[in-house]
Amino acid sequence: MKEERIAQSKVTRRNQITIPKRVQDKLGKIKEGDYILFFEESNRIWIRKGEIVET
Repeated sequence: MKEERIAQSKVTRRNQITIPKRVQDKLGKIKEGDYILFFEESNRIWIRKGEIVET
């Protein structure tokens, strides 16, 4: 799989980032209160919009 950087974001003093508009567009409409989920696979981190489901 060829890597393609689609955006970048700088970490603030409080270890926060802004999700770039291009990434927001690819994830779908993001609004306050939505969850962004982080996954690790094969030493890579990927994100997706989702919900927290209690098990």
